Amino acid sequence: MRKTAIILITFLNLSVVFAQKNMAGIILDEETKQPVAYAHLIIPSEKRGTTADAEGNFEFTVPDEWLGKIVNISCVGFEDKKIELRQKKGLVIYLKPSLEFLSTVHITHTERQKRKRVNPFRGKQIIGFGNFSGGKYPSMLARYYPFIEKLGEENYLEEVTVFFYKDGRHDAKFRLRILSATADKMPKDDLLDPILVDVTYKQGRIKARMPANGIEVPREGFFVVVEHLFIKENVVEEIVNLQMNDSVRKQNVRLRRYAPIFTGIVEKAGESFSYYMSVNGWKKVEKLKMPKPNFKENEIVAPAFKVKLTN
Repeated sequence: MRKTAIILITFLNLSVVFAQKNMAGIILDEETKQPVAYAHLIIPSEKRGTTADAEGNFEFTVPDEWLGKIVNISCVGFEDKKIELRQKKGLVIYLKPSLEFLSTVHITHTERQKRKRVNPFRGKQIIGFGNFSGGKYPSMLARYYPFIEKLGEENYLEEVTVFFYKDGRHDAKFRLRILSATADKMPKDDLLDPILVDVTYKQGRIKARMPANGIEVPREGFFVVVEHLFIKENVVEEIVNLQMNDSVRKQNVRLRRYAPIFTGIVEKAGESFSYYMSVNGWKKVEKLKMPKPNFKENEIVAPAFKVKLTN
């Protein structure tokens, strides 16, 4: 297996330092008045954003030129909400629970014997898979898995293994999600509550078991999704020298990134259906231009997961 030390797509934050004019507050469940953990706040026009913490608290800088622009607030299990940007602290934002969330999930309590392990990255080039937004807003990485007819009339997802790149490991939290797929193999709806995962810098992988003995796989297939959280526990700051172009070089630049770095693989275009979440929704990873000379013309990247299916 070929390996390389490339960390794909810079996940470093090159934010300009503004005067400290902040928007801060808490996000609550409209019905229970309890904090909503890890909701994302994204400013589409500026391609910036952050994540609320485990207690629903958030804070970020709002330059004068951003005032009045829209921030999208989203969290699994709640309806999205839009508000205008303000330079104000102590805001209380309520999210309404979604009535359609997890409406079609089937969980099996039966022990099943026939299993299939799907490992699509064996023998392929390994790379580091950072945050696609360049550290500017929280994003997600998704990979599609089909329903396997050979297993029988029913498929159940029993276990997912997520791998972390050997360089740049850091204590971190992320969310693992399982989504249904549309007929044309795009991410659709959550099939279970997101799984909050804690990983230490020593771990090369984690195995996440599904509820009971597995969740039923729709005939259209499903997606495994890893979701970056832009929270203080995940921040890693580095001092580096940057080569901006052939003539401009910046030294001792302080950069920020958000752990963890997932393991990715290099594939040929068309071998998989992999997506990343942008401010405008899901986009195919193959649409990204891979840096040369590290990648060939028809090479793309995809997250490396391993799934265990039962019948």
